[in-house]
Amino acid sequence: MKNSIIKSCHKLLQKKGAADFSLREVATLSGVSHAAVYRHFQDKEEVLEILSSIGFDRLGSLQKKIPQITENPDEYFVKLGLVYIQFAVKNPNYYRLMFQTKRSNESSVLKRSKIKSYAILVRGCRFYLKAKRRKDNRRSFALMAWSLVHGYSNLCIETDFPDTESRTLKKSKMEIAEDILRFAI
Repeated sequence: MKNSIIKSCHKLLQKKGAADFSLREVATLSGVSHAAVYRHFQDKEEVLEILSSIGFDRLGSLQKKIPQITENPDEYFVKLGLVYIQFAVKNPNYYRLMFQTKRSNESSVLKRSKIKSYAILVRGCRFYLKAKRRKDNRRSFALMAWSLVHGYSNLCIETDFPDTESRTLKKSKMEIAEDILRFAI
């Protein structure tokens, strides 16, 4: 039953976002009583943390699939960033929940998912820097890369700016993203 409820939570988050998320609707969507949801989850915050953790895990697994090719580290770096942006654009409600919700007392599950996701980026940057024989600090480089893709993702989700630039430049948002990532390296 818990997995069924989580699937319903996923559907509701995709449809409505965290702000309009209610456990009553989750119960209705799952075909269970409102009380049944509380037998599996303490409260709405616990559910949102689980969903946020799932989002970080999904993003990380997508980034892990990108092969590290020593002969062409630039392509690897660009693809790593594009996967992040594509995830954000295709899953805006997950993305908002993952990154725009400050929590004072995160669960260990969410902390682990965040750390694992960030570690993939740091390892990717270490690979890139090593392949390019650059001496930059990998953590600083990772922060730069993350800031770049995170900022562009937010522009795509929260504003019309990438769309208007896309029309002006006669390129898709993802082509513009690729250009931005190439400029960064």
